[in-house]
Amino acid sequence: MVSGSKFGLATLLFFFLALAPASLGHAQQQPSPPPPDQVSLLLKQGLQFLEQQQLDDALAKANAAVQAAPQNANAYELRGTIYVEKKLWDLAAKDYQTALQFDVKNTQLKFNLAEIEFMQKKYAAARPGFVALEQDPDMGDISSYKAFLCDLFGGHEDVAAKELAAFNQVGANASYYFANVAWSLYHHKTEDARGWLSSAVAIYAPNKARLYASSLINLGYLPLPPPPQ
Repeated sequence: MVSGSKFGLATLLFFFLALAPASLGHAQQQPSPPPPDQVSLLLKQGLQFLEQQQLDDALAKANAAVQAAPQNANAYELRGTIYVEKKLWDLAAKDYQTALQFDVKNTQLKFNLAEIEFMQKKYAAARPGFVALEQDPDMGDISSYKAFLCDLFGGHEDVAAKELAAFNQVGANASYYFANVAWSLYHHKTEDARGWLSSAVAIYAPNKARLYASSLINLGYLPLPPPPQ
């Protein structure tokens, strides 16, 4: 693993400082019908507490929203995300699955379920969920990148090498840059990784860069951003 001081990438990750803590990090939620005013307020308050990492307060609001609107997918999704922050994986997965019953086409929820497995380093269990989303117009690129990470870190380097070659052939996508970052870090080529990451930071908006870099941070291959002063 590469420490922050050895790798010297903290300055490249400065853009994370302006971002709210992201659980599952990840692409924007799918739109859904607006809930009643009471539930809408509870969800807004819960999200604010989540962003401030006041997880117990956030959970209280999410529980109240679920109780007030037991068929509201957004309430279960919020509570599942809070459970992820608490690393209560089974409860998070249960809430995401319940949300899917009310919002069956929500690809973000499907991605999040695979991500729960990934965050526990259960790469073989996570991979099929990502592969199933590779053709999705919104989630396809990040899902292909995640499937690559499952192979790379799950002990299937030969498969990962072929996937990297496919990314390199296409080029231009975020998966192209961050897959090369991951490959370089995995093989201890820190200068190569720094170059790829520098290019990605220069090209992509902070929220998208974090979306792709968060896995490498969580796995310890990239340093955490320094705390705000």
